[in-house]
Amino acid sequence: MTAGRKTAEQKNVQHLIFIGLFLLIEILLIRRSFYGFNTADEMYYIGTSELLYRGGKLLVDDWHPAQQLSGFLLHPIYSLIRAALGSTEGIVMASRFLYLAFEGIITLLLYLRFQRRGMVSYGPALLFLLFVPFGLYGMSYNCIEFGALTILLAVLSAKMEHSIPEYLLCGMIMAALVLANPFALLLYIAYGLICLVITLLNRKKKQQTEGALSFRNFLWMTLGAGIILVFFLIFVFQRGTITEVLDNIPCILADQEHQSKGFWYKTKRYFELCFKSYRFMFCGLGAVYLATLLDRKRFEHDVLYMALASVFVFPSLLYYGFAAEHIPINYQMLPLAFWCLEAYFVTKHKDRRLFYGWYLPAMAFTMIVHFASNTGIVNISAAYSLCSCVGLVFAAQWLKEIWSLEGKKQRILRGAGSAAVCAVVFLQFLGSFHLRMSYICGEDAMPLLTQRMERGPLKGVYTSPETAQWYEEVLAELDSLHMTSQDRLLVVGVAPWIYLYAEAGCGSYSTWQVHEGSTQLYDYYALHPEKYPNIIYIIHWADDFPDWELSKYFDKGGFEVVYQGTGTAMMTPDRARDMERNEN
Repeated sequence: MTAGRKTAEQKNVQHLIFIGLFLLIEILLIRRSFYGFNTADEMYYIGTSELLYRGGKLLVDDWHPAQQLSGFLLHPIYSLIRAALGSTEGIVMASRFLYLAFEGIITLLLYLRFQRRGMVSYGPALLFLLFVPFGLYGMSYNCIEFGALTILLAVLSAKMEHSIPEYLLCGMIMAALVLANPFALLLYIAYGLICLVITLLNRKKKQQTEGALSFRNFLWMTLGAGIILVFFLIFVFQRGTITEVLDNIPCILADQEHQSKGFWYKTKRYFELCFKSYRFMFCGLGAVYLATLLDRKRFEHDVLYMALASVFVFPSLLYYGFAAEHIPINYQMLPLAFWCLEAYFVTKHKDRRLFYGWYLPAMAFTMIVHFASNTGIVNISAAYSLCSCVGLVFAAQWLKEIWSLEGKKQRILRGAGSAAVCAVVFLQFLGSFHLRMSYICGEDAMPLLTQRMERGPLKGVYTSPETAQWYEEVLAELDSLHMTSQDRLLVVGVAPWIYLYAEAGCGSYSTWQVHEGSTQLYDYYALHPEKYPNIIYIIHWADDFPDWELSKYFDKGGFEVVYQGTGTAMMTPDRARDMERNEN
């Protein structure tokens, strides 16, 4: 058998094993997607797309900044799904399947990116497949930003020349990243400046600049991003006027939940949150890093340093993977990133291209995510998933180096080093799989989710019998209100899914929660009097609502209680009379 044929057969075996693992995990994830009723975030993501589908004006009608720009990206595919379904019945499961497809495509791209490294390629691809931000299957801005950046880093860090169309496509993906997280524009500007400086320096030295670092290719990317910008502006101004957009943008930026507390505060808070959540690990790894960098014979002591790094990372992986109660997979993704950094330090022949072209930009992005978010360490740790995925390659490179050494002593070191790497990687994947399959945001444990919901947006989803009964009671109450598209509904509480079910238009600045402090409603109705509700449905805090300042605001509209049950329904006098006539 020739060497070429043997290599081809080995590649085929490698591909077949990966396909088998990929399909097995996908089948398990599809099964898992049928379980869990997240009443808040996931429904909000879908609700934002639904508002746009019903003709909502981007940057005008919705004042919640988190998801609406991503809504533009999702609008074409959401419209196709919505048209195929004919209503919002079953829309939650459709959204979850869309996410699984999105995640699966990026997983395959990651495998193709690293396939030449042999079975090492399984690590980054399958770890990405097992990870889902916050344990939520919906197509959120988090999923889009992490997915888009993963594609960009995978392409731009590759040692190959790209064509102009490929750079244009990268620019479009970069635009998607910025729409999902506008703070990512800082990363793009930094990338452009690096390209400019390197191009000028190489021109001075009369050297050719590598493709991904060429300022000319950066301009091609900018053109690609500009194409998306043109479509975005067309979409915005087809529905709203420039005056409306300019009037509403200050209110969007003034969102109460996303107020920035200043650069230095956020920077300090970033390090405080990381250290507080992983104190033992960072103290230990800090000492290991320092010893490694000061040790002139670090490559001879590499196994010792990796063993120590493993010792300090192990407790965090155990705690966040198995012991901590009801936390998302996010926390599990940070420790591996810093363990892999030690592997990079002790590797003699480092892959600097991956380190500077992927790992460091991904680490910088964790800070950008923190600046854009109000969820603290939960989002920071999620962003470190991009570092962890590529970090597995560093660990594999180090392992390959120690296995190339000969001698009795080296055999012992090989065994110890392999044991340390296998233990950490095994625990990482086991914990990730455990959390992906068992953690359900805002729900009971999976074995308790035995009741299938048979109608409405959550048709096909399994939840607890108690939650299913509550859900059905709310749907029945909403049906009794006889809402039409001419009505405007305000939901008090955390229940964006109600907007998905009701035919009435949204009488709020967002499908997100309305609570005692939602004073933005006053400004919203002043600027959008046509959105003032004629129906208020109180799903939470019904007993407290009469004492709220917000309640007194609606007293001026003469709202009266027309129903009290699982929820409380209030209507304007005219709408209450219409309902009474319909019932008679």
